[in-house]
Amino acid sequence: MAYPTVPCPLHVFEPRYRLMIRRSIQTGTKQFGMCVSDTQNSFADYGCMLQIRNVHFLPDGRSVVDTVGGKRFRVLKRGMKDGYCTADIEYLEDVKVENEGEIKNLRELHDLVYSQACSWFQNLRDRFRSQILQHFGSMPEREENLQATPNGPAWCWWLLAVLPVDPRYQLSVLSMKSLKERLTKIQHILTYFSRDQSK
Repeated sequence: MAYPTVPCPLHVFEPRYRLMIRRSIQTGTKQFGMCVSDTQNSFADYGCMLQIRNVHFLPDGRSVVDTVGGKRFRVLKRGMKDGYCTADIEYLEDVKVENEGEIKNLRELHDLVYSQACSWFQNLRDRFRSQILQHFGSMPEREENLQATPNGPAWCWWLLAVLPVDPRYQLSVLSMKSLKERLTKIQHILTYFSRDQSK
């Protein structure tokens, strides 16, 4: 599962995906969409664009691709090109909250869940914490303007990437266009895992 702002290192070895990576570099977009697999439709209805930051080509044709998550999207129409999946998509953006009272409530919920996330992470065993830091880097800082970007605060996505949650659950959060709903869902996950930590 790929998320906005979260690094997603890939090892590309299948010829069809090697071709896709080459094309995305040659066209200058340096990006492609990533969806988790789905038994019915080949891939899920929601995904995330990946921005290629660097590619290291190995002598045997394989490559190690350093990417980072960009915009979220919903699949409108599926297709196929030279063996790899394609899609027509529409980008997702969080619906902004305008009302002063709602903004205040959103800020309070955000700060509560952020503190809960920090506490959960600090209470992890050292081995798990260092593995997460090595693979994903540090948890992003709290942002002042919660609605500054179309995807909301970066720390939410970082947290979703590191939490051991079922991909279907992750997908439901990726598809949400309400920061309040996303924070509430994350709060439920953290409450569940924090119960286990305290045992």
